[in-house]
Amino acid sequence: MSEKQNGSGRVSLEDVARLSGVSTATVSRVLNGSDTVKAKSRAAVEKACEELGYVINRAARTLASRRSMTIGAVVPTLATETFSRPLAAFQQLIHDAGYTLLLANSNFDPDTELKEVNKLIEYGIDGLMLVGHTHHPKLWERINAQDLPCVQTFSQDSEKPCVGYDSEGAAQTIASHLLALGHTRFGVIVGTPPSNDRISDRLYGTRKALAAQGLTLPESHLIDNAYSMNDARKAVFRLLDSPEPPTAIICGNDLLAFGAMRAASERYLRIPNDISIVGFNDYEYAEHLEHPLTTMRVDLASIGTHAAEYLLATLNNQPAQRHTLIKTELIVRGSSGSVPRQER
Repeated sequence: MSEKQNGSGRVSLEDVARLSGVSTATVSRVLNGSDTVKAKSRAAVEKACEELGYVINRAARTLASRRSMTIGAVVPTLATETFSRPLAAFQQLIHDAGYTLLLANSNFDPDTELKEVNKLIEYGIDGLMLVGHTHHPKLWERINAQDLPCVQTFSQDSEKPCVGYDSEGAAQTIASHLLALGHTRFGVIVGTPPSNDRISDRLYGTRKALAAQGLTLPESHLIDNAYSMNDARKAVFRLLDSPEPPTAIICGNDLLAFGAMRAASERYLRIPNDISIVGFNDYEYAEHLEHPLTTMRVDLASIGTHAAEYLLATLNNQPAQRHTLIKTELIVRGSSGSVPRQER
């Protein structure tokens, strides 16, 4: 256990026990996250630790328990709710279990993801959360060599533990909604680095739905390098200036959809009378926009919660659900409507 230097010397486990009125064994159990301690005693120990400035020596604990009480997570970006919301739920659950989150950002780059995972392993993490099922070829070699519990999120993987949704099916649902409204000319705005299996699956689902109606998505109508709201805004200008501009635009997330809506407004297009725009993920602000956004709702917090539950159960040698399918739901709002009359 750690000790912290204060004005009168080092604070010891015995000091905490004396002030809280319990045994050193009880203090140790509280600090190690045991659930066998009565609430009154736990509160007394926590209060004593705060008053004395006592902190746990993680290095000493790791040597004693062979656990660092840390869990790592590597996500592509923290710039959107797509990953910040599940991370918040994930962190809360592991925190309640006594673990600390070590977080890294890969910037959608598999080489960077591998480097960050290597660093987290060097820090002695007890478990790991990743995004997607497509990674650097050496990533799983490194994870398996350490026998490290790991869960993938946001996609389905028949072989490895995962918490995700059916990207292909969700995309088909969006396209079918717009097809039913009479749209035949589509634009798609996404960011698709080679490692982004979620977007690749969605593109496949979109094309599949269009093909069922004898339609195709022209390559010129696929913008695959948009990551920010301004990127989406510029992408819409390109689409609208094409020989056959789309009447419906499908966006990779709600942030891109917001940028698309801004561009439509700048071109004096009415939503949805002149153009329909659909997002993905149902961010908190989606229903509060000037034109409430039609979007695919994903329970993002649930992804983080289920991922944490899997890792915690595995670390405690308890049965864990290896594959969790998160349901999606199309939320139809005011940004999608029938194809413009002149196009019918």
